[in-house]
Amino acid sequence: MRKIILASHGDFSKGLLDSVKMIVGDLANCVNSYSLYPGQSASDFALELEKTIVEDKECEYIILSDLYGASVCTAMLRLTKLHNVKLFSGMNLNMVLELLTRFSDKLTTEDAEQLSKESRMGIQNVTLQINEEEEVF
Repeated sequence: MRKIILASHGDFSKGLLDSVKMIVGDLANCVNSYSLYPGQSASDFALELEKTIVEDKECEYIILSDLYGASVCTAMLRLTKLHNVKLFSGMNLNMVLELLTRFSDKLTTEDAEQLSKESRMGIQNVTLQINEEEEVF
């Protein structure tokens, strides 16, 4: 069994989860979001999550955070000492969808590298190439 936690500053994780549900429907039932707001402590959330993870040792927890080195990611880093936790930063829609549709077994080190690589592939500079003979609106 796997649980995925989307953790971010503000509502980014909630919006990302909404998009994931729109695309994959019930496949996203194992995904939850955590949003850090001003005045809240990411460390407090990490402590609560740690209690849940320790009680659920057979479940793999994959935490996706928004910014590497920021408070949310840093607070979640302590959870990686647990054998059933993996943490990624720089979460994006590609990452979540790849994780849900491509990796059904427990993530190996190679899988984690592949997930990171595939997630970056969605980041592209997209431009419209206009042929000089075409009319531009």
